[in-house]
Amino acid sequence: MHKKIKILIILPFIFIILSFFQISFAKYVIESSNLVAKINIDITKPKLELLDITCSNTNYPTYANRTHLITGHIKITERNIIRNNFTSDTLKVFVNDSPISIDFKKFSLISDNSAEKIYEFSFTNVTGNGFLSLFLPEKIIEDSAGFCNDSITFSTSIIIDNTAPTVSFEEILSDNGKSTAQLTSNESLASLPGWVSSDNILLSKEFFNPVSYLLPITDFAQNSSEVLVNIKNATNISLNYGTFDVTSKQTFVSNGQISAPNTISSNSVSKIESLSINLFGDIVPQSLQGRVYIHTYWGDGASETCLYDKNIYYYHGFNPPFNSTWLSIGSDNIHTYPNNVSFSQFGGAGMNRTGRASSLSKPLPSDIAKQYLFGISGMQFKLNNSPDLSIVYQGYAKDFGWLTASSDGEENLYQHDKPFSSIRMNLIPKTEKQHLINFWNRDIGTHNVN
Repeated sequence: MHKKIKILIILPFIFIILSFFQISFAKYVIESSNLVAKINIDITKPKLELLDITCSNTNYPTYANRTHLITGHIKITERNIIRNNFTSDTLKVFVNDSPISIDFKKFSLISDNSAEKIYEFSFTNVTGNGFLSLFLPEKIIEDSAGFCNDSITFSTSIIIDNTAPTVSFEEILSDNGKSTAQLTSNESLASLPGWVSSDNILLSKEFFNPVSYLLPITDFAQNSSEVLVNIKNATNISLNYGTFDVTSKQTFVSNGQISAPNTISSNSVSKIESLSINLFGDIVPQSLQGRVYIHTYWGDGASETCLYDKNIYYYHGFNPPFNSTWLSIGSDNIHTYPNNVSFSQFGGAGMNRTGRASSLSKPLPSDIAKQYLFGISGMQFKLNNSPDLSIVYQGYAKDFGWLTASSDGEENLYQHDKPFSSIRMNLIPKTEKQHLINFWNRDIGTHNVN
């Protein structure tokens, strides 16, 4: 009986104790759940993004060659980076899927915070031809969870072009005596001022007179080449001029040709004593005006008449004799040659003849006359009322060679006491003037007669 009572008394205590342990265990599980919820779990790979990319070709920003600077920005998005191997060595450049060696000018971290990094890069010397792309290999960025970036290729809209354009020239003659220069390119060209084009492949321009020069052309990527514009058959306007020296007499040429080229090729001491000039065709001759500087043995204040036309006077110094005065071609100082063609004349024959005397009565000695030291040493020409045309002219001085070409009223000279042995001049559309000047200036200091 007593044993049963003891058992009954013990059982409630056991139940109470077991209940206590069950409650304590349940509390422990809840507290552990709260701790797990606070853990920061990272299951995202590092992300690489090309923010922008530009090139230094401002006129055509989607075209570049090896001279242009390519600049861009790449962003890395990741909070827990433990390894960062993003460098200029791991940034690969491709052109049409071919790897290209380039010259990095800049590679730097420009923004850095807990969430992202932004790098700026720039490079040049991109070779090849085709679309530019960038490639980043896998596993250059690793986070604390062991995740790495995937490899990625960034396509761009930049076209790499390192091939100069090829252009052909054709002259098309019109019924009015004008010629159209037609250029045909193998690729699109940058715009050429004064040239008409609807597709940047076929370009055209109208010319009034014969002229020849090298025209620089450029494609969208700024690769350059040259094409010879060689207008031969235009007859709408013609500029004619002749020079007289004591040995070769009067010789006439036109439209950019070299007067008396034999004086250059033979290294002659001959000097131009007179210049005759006229303008023919669909233009008012009087629109052309000019003046020259004449160097004589007699010096300042001297004057003399042409040996063959006593009505034509020339003076030591500027002719006409006042700096503000210009001679209108075709209306002033006219001289008619045996073929009944009239020219305006500057200077006069006989300037280097023994015994010639000026108004100062100072006869030219024989030993001085044989050196042919005197003649036209400076010239200026301009066009009035011709807004679309320019005149370009260039003298040749024996002691130097061809001078720097001048245009539209500028004086062309070496020194006022160093007369010319030869000249050339031409009319050209204003948009093409500098091209002709540059073409002739290739001969500066030379004795070229071609």
